[in-house]
Amino acid sequence: MVLTVSVPILSGPATAKNAPGSSKWCKHHRKSTACQKSGGGGTGGSPLPTNITVSPNPVVETGGSDVYVVISVATDPVYAEQTVEIVSGLSDRCGQGVTWITDQGTFTGSTAIATIDDDGNAAVTVLGGSCAAGTVPVIADVDAGTDPTYTATFTIDAPAPMI
Repeated sequence: MVLTVSVPILSGPATAKNAPGSSKWCKHHRKSTACQKSGGGGTGGSPLPTNITVSPNPVVETGGSDVYVVISVATDPVYAEQTVEIVSGLSDRCGQGVTWITDQGTFTGSTAIATIDDDGNAAVTVLGGSCAAGTVPVIADVDAGTDPTYTATFTIDAPAPMI
């Protein structure tokens, strides 16, 4: 008895759908140097700009001129699991100080550290006591890659009189 096995011969160049550095591959290997060199998506572009938002904006003082805000940082997911340092001038406007609450813990003063999640986002809650109305600067400094730094401002409004 003779057994014959037939193997088809394929011609043409071999290609991999999810080759290292490709867009699909980088979705699952964000920390890879191949993805970081190419801007995170394997496309050769630069990382997306960081957006800083403060909610609410403007902030209206409550009670004893207290303010409560959430500062969100949205950046390229290539920075996932890295830290972002957030600095605000709010401590200069708040006589009773500022407390920051992040995934890294609780901070006081003008600076806090948060971890960027897998989608490129980080958020902090900021509580200020006895704050004065005015414009407040915010700076986000991503501690990775090219170490990008971004700025924004928000406004503290005094409470409106109720008649």
